[in-house]
Amino acid sequence: MQFDIKNNINEISRICDEVQKFCNENDVSEEKYHDVALILDEMITNIINYAYPDGGEHNFTMKIEKNDDWINISLIDNGIAFDPLSLENPDTESSIEERQIGGLGIFIVKQLSEVVEYSRIDDKNKLDIKISIHNKQGE
Repeated sequence: MQFDIKNNINEISRICDEVQKFCNENDVSEEKYHDVALILDEMITNIINYAYPDGGEHNFTMKIEKNDDWINISLIDNGIAFDPLSLENPDTESSIEERQIGGLGIFIVKQLSEVVEYSRIDDKNKLDIKISIHNKQGE
């Protein structure tokens, strides 16, 4: 499935509704749906808030598919170049008051996913995320 998304925060609830339908149609557990929804909420919010500093209306694309035991997601935007994987993992050991702001969203995405890859091709950011539909060992 492919969705065109406007850089408007109201789009997140629409996409989450569509992804829930997708998960239901593909026998993906409610728990995994919540993981996917959290991942998309984080990444789509980042695109909406940061990819287009000019503030104008823009569209970007999300592709989602299920192959065997995997959910594959691609987010493609023509915003400013930004590799979220270049960020260092946030300090999760210090108290909240001592931590620097930012970076927790991509950290959560990496924790909930098996594969996260970034590329910049033809002036477009592409983030590929691969999520197992099975729980990780020990969960």
